[in-house]
Amino acid sequence: MRQIIFWLSAAAFIIVAIMRITDPILPIIAADFDLTVGTASIIVTAFALPYGLFQIVLGPLGDRFGKLTVIVISLGLSSVFTLACAAADSIEALAALRLMTGIATAAIVPLSMAFIADHFAYEIRQPVIARYLSGLILGQIAGGSLGGVMAAIFGWRVIFIVFGLVAGAMTYFVWRYSNHHRETLRPAPLRGRHLFTPYIALLRQSGPRHVAITACIEGFFFFAGGAFIGAFLHEQFGLGYAWIGLLLACFGIGSLVYTSTAKFIVPALGERRMVMLGSLITSCCYLGFVFAPGWKICIPIMIVCGFGFYVMHNTVQTLATELAPDARGTAVALFVFSLMIGQGAGVAFFGRIIDRFGYTAAFELIAVALACLGFWFQGKLKTAATAVATP
Repeated sequence: MRQIIFWLSAAAFIIVAIMRITDPILPIIAADFDLTVGTASIIVTAFALPYGLFQIVLGPLGDRFGKLTVIVISLGLSSVFTLACAAADSIEALAALRLMTGIATAAIVPLSMAFIADHFAYEIRQPVIARYLSGLILGQIAGGSLGGVMAAIFGWRVIFIVFGLVAGAMTYFVWRYSNHHRETLRPAPLRGRHLFTPYIALLRQSGPRHVAITACIEGFFFFAGGAFIGAFLHEQFGLGYAWIGLLLACFGIGSLVYTSTAKFIVPALGERRMVMLGSLITSCCYLGFVFAPGWKICIPIMIVCGFGFYVMHNTVQTLATELAPDARGTAVALFVFSLMIGQGAGVAFFGRIIDRFGYTAAFELIAVALACLGFWFQGKLKTAATAVATP
């Protein structure tokens, strides 16, 4: 079990790196195709929306045919489409390939968390998921720091080649270790209106509904805003892309602080305080970007932001793993679907806001929304917790 979780974490590393790879290089791609950053952000939306939409199919697919089997296939396809992105000759072609990459990668992280939830009791699950997230967070660091540095030295196309090859290697290792583990398969509808039956049943319950709404709002504001931080640092402080990548990596450092201390924080604070604390920290960090007198102060802001984000986010996603114990792939798919649909819509929305009103207006709006989200969800958390206790 330790070996397979290690390689699932390694797979999360490369998949999240592929997901976040465009954040530090969005201005480079925009300049290469002679576009504004807001217009070029279509490649972020093109990845996020199908990543979210295809959760509807891939969650039940994992429950029916095995989570590890679906993960291996998804990793292989991710490698192919990521490599193809390096050959894109227009923003339309790159957006189309990012769309296919979003579909291919959609199953990996949610089904990995569902797999972990199948094997660890809820009382100890959040620290275990936090350890799994170490790979995911390192992927965020790689997507930001390596993406920015390599783009500055070799050009943005080389990044897709390197990450695509690593995804191919991860496919082999997860396949190798998954052969030693048998899963309990559960029937799940995969066609017609019956495909939506489990999701409708979940959303009729207040607890799962509140978790899904929270994920969607979090994606719309926090994740969408994060896609523009690199461009903000470039325009506001004139930072080069290598420095932007390294600064974005500080978010991952803060996140790793959380994963290494989660076993102490979770019992000390409890879920409601964690939601409130995390939302307030991230809200203050977005305001910190707006009023930062220089780029150096953004380093501690990014570290604190990474810590605060996972204090809240890991609480919400751990709740999601227990909403349907007999179909965890479906339950986590609903969570990720909501999160990514929110991100895709948010990137499109804030791309227009930034082009018209600037980064200050966008980041101030995000800060207010995140604080309000924390207050709202902590009040609903009793209902969500009840759904976990009696699914």
